[in-house]
Amino acid sequence: MLQLSASCIALGKVLLIGGPTASGKSSLALKKAKTLDGVIINGDSLQVYRGLEILTAQPSPQECQEVNHHLYGFLDPTQTFSVGKWLHLVTSEIEAALKNNKLPIVVGGTGLYLKSLRDGISMIPYIDPQIRKQLKDSQEENYAELKNVDPLLAGRLSPQDRQRTQRGLEVFYGTGKPLSFWQAQKPLPSAYEFETCLLMPNKQELEDRITLRLHNMLEEGVLDEISRLRLSSLSCQARKAIGFQEFEAYLKGEISIEDAFELTLIHTRQYVKRQLTWFRHQFKKT
Repeated sequence: MLQLSASCIALGKVLLIGGPTASGKSSLALKKAKTLDGVIINGDSLQVYRGLEILTAQPSPQECQEVNHHLYGFLDPTQTFSVGKWLHLVTSEIEAALKNNKLPIVVGGTGLYLKSLRDGISMIPYIDPQIRKQLKDSQEENYAELKNVDPLLAGRLSPQDRQRTQRGLEVFYGTGKPLSFWQAQKPLPSAYEFETCLLMPNKQELEDRITLRLHNMLEEGVLDEISRLRLSSLSCQARKAIGFQEFEAYLKGEISIEDAFELTLIHTRQYVKRQLTWFRHQFKKT
């Protein structure tokens, strides 16, 4: 298990806790924050959304009273989010924690966020939001344009991936260079020293944790949470929360609650399998 003393604060260290869904990351982060005088900072791309507290397993009000939590549930679910925006916010939170002699504990299952913070990321110049108005309404036309201006990026995307297609065009129009060019640049090194803890439970333990978590979500009112959302205006990113589409289908009377539960279970298992593979190959311990 992780060996980390309070002296790491003086060194300006940051503790990263990563791993798949239901691996116990939040519990470990809370324990470490209490024993090492730390604050917890969200490193999950879906736990940023307000109104999805139960569905995305955000910290409970009681946990937030015990230890300061940051970057949870602050973003309207109609908005999109990105690793670049997260890096800007998480850096501010880390700086504030270190200034107050607190240990910053960044915890989450979005491996790209944690890796970008620790290993650096290719920086893309600021893109004026007004550039989006230049894009066409048709995804087919936008994707065809992307193939012309950034064939490398287009080749990696599905023709139906509207969000990434638009991002590719925005970067090209805003900088005069394709997004694939910026992604190929050498990442800027991080200014922090990191201690990394990966939680990788065995398959059966994860199965049990996933099933228990899903039962708890239903008991805590996840169906009411989804029914309160403005479904028609949710961002495509917020809709990616596992369980959202499945329980939405139940609320619309399209499937039974049993089917919604089973589908959510299946999709969570599939996601966890992808997370495990990614962490094993892309995010080594330090």
